[in-house]
Amino acid sequence: MVRSTLREADDSGLSEFVVFLDHAGKILFAGFVNRLERLFAISEAVRQSGRQPITAARLADRFEVSRRTIERDLASLREAGAPVISEPGRNGGAVSLDSAASTVVLLSSPQVTALLMAVTTAGADMPYSNDALAGADILLQGLASNTRTNVEELRNRMRHAFVSPAVSPRIRRTIEEAVRQGRVVNITYVDAKSTVTERSVEAVGFYRGSDGWYLNGWCDLRDAGRIFRLDRITTARLTRRSIALRNVDEVLGWTPNEVVAP
Repeated sequence: MVRSTLREADDSGLSEFVVFLDHAGKILFAGFVNRLERLFAISEAVRQSGRQPITAARLADRFEVSRRTIERDLASLREAGAPVISEPGRNGGAVSLDSAASTVVLLSSPQVTALLMAVTTAGADMPYSNDALAGADILLQGLASNTRTNVEELRNRMRHAFVSPAVSPRIRRTIEEAVRQGRVVNITYVDAKSTVTERSVEAVGFYRGSDGWYLNGWCDLRDAGRIFRLDRITTARLTRRSIALRNVDEVLGWTPNEVVAP
């Protein structure tokens, strides 16, 4: 089969009009091929090869393009932050993962910085905030060294007000597990009038109100959906009792503002 690139589809270079011919010259396929799809496919091929270099010639044969096209695509991947390194060779060189990175991350420095800022400014009271910080660190370590440097430089220009945690980390983690596992949690709750009650609550989810994070659950005591502000929960104990299948929004009920899923 012979591949012939007739012309670029547009000035952006994101797609090409290609024709695939058999050896007799018969057209097997003619149409536009999205370059972005090839870039992602190349990044995946490099990721799967791990630290083992894969030659540019082999990539060219696999994607049925010229070595020059592959070299241009690899340059685009590096510019986008993919942790790939090139090694000189007889067949157009080879490419492999940067030894300092374990994944191919196609995000720009501003994109990564924005994600890291979202995690840190959300605060320690946010559900799964510890996991968010751990995930952000994995993301940061998975970047190419030059992209990671750019991200760190950009982050150093950012400042935000520090807010002391209002929720007990131990209580927050217990409720996080109740929601994740779909369990009932026994809590001691102090309401706005300082009334203390013991509740068994089916942990359905979380709700972010204007005054903080709430546990959204089905209260056995009231036999209805209720929300419990996390900083008003003084004790929390995870039980082995599974929750019933309930609609999150129906349990939440009316709220003063429109709610959306994150």
